This record gives sequence, structure tokens and C-alpha cells, in this order.
Amino acid sequence: MPLPPIVSSCVLSLAIGCASNVIAQKLKAYSNDAPFVFDGPLFVHFAILAVITTPVNYCWQNWLERTFPGWKMVKQKRAASASSLDDEEKQEKQAFLNDDGEDKKAIEDEVRVRDWWNIFRKWFTDCITLGALLNTFMFLALMGLMEGKKTAQIADDVKNEMWTIIWDSYKVWPVANFFSTTYCPVERRIVFLSFCGLLWNIYLTLVAARL
Repeated sequence: MPLPPIVSSCVLSLAIGCASNVIAQKLKAYSNDAPFVFDGPLFVHFAILAVITTPVNYCWQNWLERTFPGWKMVKQKRAASASSLDDEEKQEKQAFLNDDGEDKKAIEDEVRVRDWWNIFRKWFTDCITLGALLNTFMFLALMGLMEGKKTAQIADDVKNEMWTIIWDSYKVWPVANFFSTTYCPVERRIVFLSFCGLLWNIYLTLVAARL
């Protein structure tokens, strides 16, 4: 039996988050020309972070899709063929068009097309405004709580780090988010973004190490 989409998203995000954490720890040791020492608490913190934030982001993506559907139905007219004229059900939907003074029969169909205005609003809301704020705040607040920081210390981290992280995120996420909101089914969107987030999680690991 296949796992529910939200569960499979959590499992994949957890695996990718853990892998990126280990890579970041090794890169940090290499850049400092120091022997690699596995940071178990930091690894566990990132695993917990993935387990908590993935369902939130999954629900967030579903809300975005409901609020700004990426597809819409539009009516298009096409010339009626001989076979369609024999179909009583289609004959009821026929419209008459005047073309060069001649009456011609046409059938009006509903087709699904991309709603680019909604795609833009969904993209802007997710990676430029609310989505960026939500994920950055969750990262700083949860990491602070797991490290035993007090509320005032967490508030200082948010004040000092949030806008730097968000600015850096604009170098990665706008392109990844555009492709995810345009071409990925909503139930697979978190998985796609998690793969894109492999490098981003390496960056966040380095940020967490300095908090």
C-alpha cells in the first residue's frame, strides 16, 4: 500500500535534510582544515526540524493551490464536424456564427489552460513574501528552542538573521518555486522543493552552527 502523500513527503524531506546536514558538517571541517567530528545534536535538530516543518509546508502548498489555482477552464469554439452533427447531445451545444455572410455551425468546448495570473500570485506569496517569512521564522524559532535558548535570545536571532537569510533565499528559491508551482502537482511539490533544498539546507546548517 503506497504511503499517503504527506507521509512520503515527510520521509523524503527528512532523508534529504539529514544528508545535507552531514554534507555541511564535512564541508565546514574541510574549509577549516580540521578533522571531521560528527555533530550529533545538530544532526538531530535538523531531523526534528524536517519532521515539524514538512507537514506545515505541505498544508501551506495545498492552501496556495486552493487559493490560487494554477489551471482554469475557458470556452473555445471549434467548427462542427459531420460526425458531431449526428450526435444529439452535441447538437444541443451548437452555436451559430456568421462568417463572410454565411451561417456556420460551431461547438463550444471547455478546455483547461494555465492561469498565469494565479501562478504569479502563488509564486510571489510563497517565495517572496509569506512563504519566505514563515519558513525562516520556523527555522530560527525551532532551532533556538531545541538549543534551549530563552525567548529574548530567539527574538534577537530573528532580528539579526531573518532578513539576511531571506535575502540569500532570493538567490535560490524564486526559480525553483516558479517551476514547482507551474509544473509540479501539489502533492509532489514538497518533494521537488526538498531536492532543490539540498544545497539550501547545507547553507542553513552553516547558519545554525553560528547561532
